Amino acid sequence: MRTPTPIIGFVLALMLMSACAGTPAVQPTATAAPVPPTVIVTTPTPDIGAELDRMLTAWQKNPIRHYRFQLTVGCYCPMNAMMPITVEVRDGAVVSLVDANGVAVASTDPGSDFFMKYTTIDGIYTELMSARFSEADKLTLTFDPTYPVPATVSADFIAMAVDDELYLGVTAFTSLE
Repeated sequence: MRTPTPIIGFVLALMLMSACAGTPAVQPTATAAPVPPTVIVTTPTPDIGAELDRMLTAWQKNPIRHYRFQLTVGCYCPMNAMMPITVEVRDGAVVSLVDANGVAVASTDPGSDFFMKYTTIDGIYTELMSARFSEADKLTLTFDPTYPVPATVSADFIAMAVDDELYLGVTAFTSLE
């Protein structure tokens, strides 16, 4: 039995419309304030270490010692379902960790060993300055346009390996002072 050509055209049109339905057009608004550019550095480049040093120095001069942010750690690991974690820090110590479901995350949680090193901005910088990150085959960093805080970290530690990539996202950074 032969399918009539108009039916095939109709089915193709429906498929095309459904594929585009999830991507609404973005209309510029006159009231939108321009966002300062985010610094983006990617290896291999000699400037990534210099930019990281510059941003770390700016953070260390920063008087913010009580802050909150949302942390997303993306990797091939079991705790992805709890992301993002809302982290509150005071004087360099974690005050609270709350997962995406609103449940407090205990430091004894089995996955916490992996992400606890990223729960303060100082901790994130410490990790970024470590040999593991400096020797990554590809490292891309972006920084918050307002605060000297890493906004995204994308690391591929071994280019030819699978399951070694790591993504960190720091969003909704807020000073609580």
